[in-house]
Amino acid sequence: MSKDVEVVVNQAEVERKVGKAKALLILDHPFFGTVVSRRPIKYGNAVPTAGMSATGQMMLNPAWVEPLSVKQIMFLMAHEAMHYMLSHALRRKHRGHEAWNVACDKVINDTLIEANVGEFIEGGIHLADARHHASEELYDENDDDMGSGGIGMDIGDATDENGQPLDESQVHQLEVQAKIDTIQSAKVAKQSGKLPASIERIIDDMVTVTTPWHEKLERYMTSKVKDGYSWNRPNRRFVGQGLYLPGYDYVPRMGELVLAVDTSGSLSNDELAYFNAHINRIMETCLPEKVTVIYCDYDIGGTQEYTPDDLPIVLKPVGGGGTSFQPVFKWILDYAGEVECLIYFTDGWGDQDELDELAVDTVWLTTDREEFPFGEVIKFDKEE
Repeated sequence: MSKDVEVVVNQAEVERKVGKAKALLILDHPFFGTVVSRRPIKYGNAVPTAGMSATGQMMLNPAWVEPLSVKQIMFLMAHEAMHYMLSHALRRKHRGHEAWNVACDKVINDTLIEANVGEFIEGGIHLADARHHASEELYDENDDDMGSGGIGMDIGDATDENGQPLDESQVHQLEVQAKIDTIQSAKVAKQSGKLPASIERIIDDMVTVTTPWHEKLERYMTSKVKDGYSWNRPNRRFVGQGLYLPGYDYVPRMGELVLAVDTSGSLSNDELAYFNAHINRIMETCLPEKVTVIYCDYDIGGTQEYTPDDLPIVLKPVGGGGTSFQPVFKWILDYAGEVECLIYFTDGWGDQDELDELAVDTVWLTTDREEFPFGEVIKFDKEE
């Protein structure tokens, strides 16, 4: 006669091993270590093994994790981090839960094995060269009876932490946040010369796909988001173990933004409203330290200042004469603060003869003319 035996878990030991695995990821595989460090971890039996929610919370079942080696935990956490960075939960849509998980695991596991991250967990699925494919390509609905690929039902539904379905805006914001984390983590790894080729290909795919103007602008602005690592503040938790790791205080935020709006009459009210809606959504993710809106035709007609707490911005154009770009650049030259970038929304027609390139990144968001002496040009289209 058998009876259930309660499993006693040494939680402190589990957390010690998880902490060591995270530290080794940061040191040996900084891309994965950075992504993992940005994800909150929740311990419990909500999942039988391990999981990643749609909102980016890593879930670990201590009873399942405890017998794993530190190297296997490294593999596990990098595995879950890839579910997050690739937005797998948000991309599942109508597909079967288990079959989608199998397809995603094939891509992830082959990527991690190729990058030599930790130790592959026995029972997991490995399909050679799967890293060269998208999960959608490998999806097979017949895999829905295969279980979870050996590592657990680790892709959550597209719901929030309370189990409520995410709306389109929330899904988009989470996708953008995952993209920010991925690109910033790649920067950390590249600086140390430890960015795996397979991850570099993923990053290239993220930034080269043809996209609407607002996604191009969003990509540009997310590239300006500052990284949260600093080697000036060692993490005391690991100092006693002889590991001097960077202190971590991550709030995705870009520097000061100047938003110039051409008020010469060349931009319609519909175009301004459409731009206003998209720029607010982008700034909710990038959180500029400060936003200065400058209304300019032939001269500056007015300004507005916003902090992250003041968002969303409400554009109130003032002006209606001819167009000169010089006043905005003169304002920046005279400004006492440090501007991260300038976004100039215009039809592009104005005096460019005397424009001097500033020591500030400039994006020309233009409804018409696409030739400028410097800066990046993004063509605006209200239909996109």
